[in-house]
Amino acid sequence: MTGAPLRRRAALLLGVAALMPAPALAARRNPVELLVGAPGGSPADLWARGVAPFLERCLPRLALTVRNHPGRLGLEAVALLASARPDQKLVGVVTTPLLLARAVEAGETSPAERIAPLAAVIEESMVLIGAPAGPPDLAALRALGDRGTLGTPPPGSAAHFAGLRLEGRLDLARLAFPSAAAARQAAISGHVAAAMVAMPDAIAALREGKLIGIGIAAARRSPLAPDVPTLREQGLDLVAAAQRGFALNAAAPDTFRATLLAGLEAMAADQDFAAQAASLGQNARFLGPEAWGRVLTRADGELRRLWAEEPWLPRRA
Repeated sequence: MTGAPLRRRAALLLGVAALMPAPALAARRNPVELLVGAPGGSPADLWARGVAPFLERCLPRLALTVRNHPGRLGLEAVALLASARPDQKLVGVVTTPLLLARAVEAGETSPAERIAPLAAVIEESMVLIGAPAGPPDLAALRALGDRGTLGTPPPGSAAHFAGLRLEGRLDLARLAFPSAAAARQAAISGHVAAAMVAMPDAIAALREGKLIGIGIAAARRSPLAPDVPTLREQGLDLVAAAQRGFALNAAAPDTFRATLLAGLEAMAADQDFAAQAASLGQNARFLGPEAWGRVLTRADGELRRLWAEEPWLPRRA
């Protein structure tokens, strides 16, 4: 079959596929669920749904769906993944340090000990921001002393912990807002001298000139905002970031694990994926199971030491 008949047949098959119900199409591939411990429409949910098409492109035999299981701020999703049957194709979406902090607050074992880290694919740097008419650099912030206020997102977030690490280095009073958006708006309006937020929560306002970057908590300047100096350049040795990645049930089959790992590594190297990440203020960065596991273990240890010394939330009675 050649020429026009072949084209007609191809068009017919495409038409049948378009009319075929989604479950029937998925049944022709290998269904896998991305388990998100947050409600639909949340940042974690939107990120998982944005990543799924790229991962499907790298693993064309898989059909990915997102499953929301938001109970107990993500800890129920950890329990569900930890108790899943080995043959269940369930992949947990993990954001650190937030998920680790929730376990510390609840007095529970680290999620890194209950589920198997697979890979991280995104890193989000923390950035100190302020209004264009406000203090332009770290020296100016220091000069304010206790006359200024540092805003952060809610306790447990990477940006909040980065703000805590400024304790003793800046004399600014700290104020935790209900959301990163609220902390950002307080900085834009000048209601706080500065705010520490994740780069994705600041990138649009930085690009629009509504905010200035006082300093980025990274080892080197970010290509996403190359004019923003690092805090290290200004004499403050502070590096802080959040990672987004995935985990499996510890008993998941080796073949399934290896397939996913290969797909995630290919996705992290995909130029389109990197471009989407950059547009959102994120860096595509692949960490395999060992490196990702070390990050989780180290962060969990630091959070538990901090909680023992100075809890960031009131302890339960």
